[in-house]
Amino acid sequence: MFSFLQHTFMVYALLLALLIALAAALLSPFLVLSKQSLIADGMAHIAFTGVVIGLLFSNEPLYIALPFALLASIAITFLTEHANLDNDAAIGVVSVFALALGLIIISKSDGFNRSVESLLVGSLLTVTVPEIIGASVLALLVICFILIFYRKLIITTFDVTHARFAGVNTMFLKYALSALTSIFVVVGVRAIGALLISAFILFPTLISRQLSKSFNMTLWGGVIISLIATFIGITVSYHFTLPTGPAIIMVFTTFLVVAYIIRIIIAKRRLKDAPNARS
Repeated sequence: MFSFLQHTFMVYALLLALLIALAAALLSPFLVLSKQSLIADGMAHIAFTGVVIGLLFSNEPLYIALPFALLASIAITFLTEHANLDNDAAIGVVSVFALALGLIIISKSDGFNRSVESLLVGSLLTVTVPEIIGASVLALLVICFILIFYRKLIITTFDVTHARFAGVNTMFLKYALSALTSIFVVVGVRAIGALLISAFILFPTLISRQLSKSFNMTLWGGVIISLIATFIGITVSYHFTLPTGPAIIMVFTTFLVVAYIIRIIIAKRRLKDAPNARS
């Protein structure tokens, strides 16, 4: 079952995927529960264009894609705060513009010989050591950020107005969370793909919330679920010769369906046992 670990490229793929899954699961509840989950999808479109521009000028597009995505995340947050736009509208404006720019660059660049499909669906089995180092730095940044601002992030997630009255610098937290999400997307988009990377933000909280009763349980349950789903997805993709990114997403989806069914069964049992408890 674990024979794939004999191959160096599979070990690299597993390490990168687990680091991406860890970072995404830690960011997930703060984005999903504050209704900012679309930012990951929008940043994926932006990162796609950043990688395209980077590939035109360098063999290491991360150096160009990263500042491009960071500037876009700042633009999204600025539009939300100062241009009287809803968060999803600001994300849509910036991400659609960036995606259109990327497609124009591809159409006009005769020397662009990279596969656009690999940018859309990812190529996890071709990861390099620098990418693993980048993912490690990302995971460390996310862990430090959440440990330092954990309580303030929780307050801001559920009630921004109360957080402001309590003296929390909500503007800084919003910009920082958006910037970390953009870094996560850029690091993960070449491995997982622009079409799939946002799922790593969405699924951990959606699955964990089906069975958890508190924010802490949602957060840490999401981390565990994300790591397990990623490991199973890579294992399945190797043994059945499937695309790795899509295989991981299929495992996530299966987990969500199972968790939902379990929640329904538990709820029905509680309703059934309620009359007996009263008597």
